[in-house]
Amino acid sequence: MTFELRPRPVFAVFALISLALLAAALAVQYFRGEAPCPLCVLQRAGFMLFGLIALVAAIHGPRHRGAAAYSAALALAALAGLGVALRHVWVLFHPKFGCGIDALEQIVNDLPTAKLLPWLFHASGDCAASHEPILGLQVPEWSLVWFGLLLVAAIFFAFKWLSAARAGAAD
Repeated sequence: MTFELRPRPVFAVFALISLALLAAALAVQYFRGEAPCPLCVLQRAGFMLFGLIALVAAIHGPRHRGAAAYSAALALAALAGLGVALRHVWVLFHPKFGCGIDALEQIVNDLPTAKLLPWLFHASGDCAASHEPILGLQVPEWSLVWFGLLLVAAIFFAFKWLSAARAGAAD
């Protein structure tokens, strides 16, 4: 007997993970008083994009090739978020190169998402500011870990479902 993960529940779990990470970001912002910087907001946008793609995929319920395509899109979203998180971690360890109050903050705050959901996407913090760690890691480091895990999982499922499609499973 083989155990097979169907795409719909996998995408639903991806969407729930993304939602939980956004909720954690809001908890850090409002309960710990840590204002998000422009790079934090871009990471939130990455988690939101990942979650929206996963939600659409869960609702659609694609078969193997479609699930592989959605997984590839999730991998690209996670890769983009990973790049932003990597830059943010680099800024934490090299504060003189921080984004500070610069054009990036204005650009991020002028995006439609910042106007539509300012409580989630308005940047007002300093990217180089070091805050109290959560379980030994700064928030950008946690983002880096989660984007990395989501990227690996998305790539794994893309190849899994693509190989299932090539093996002759119905699409």
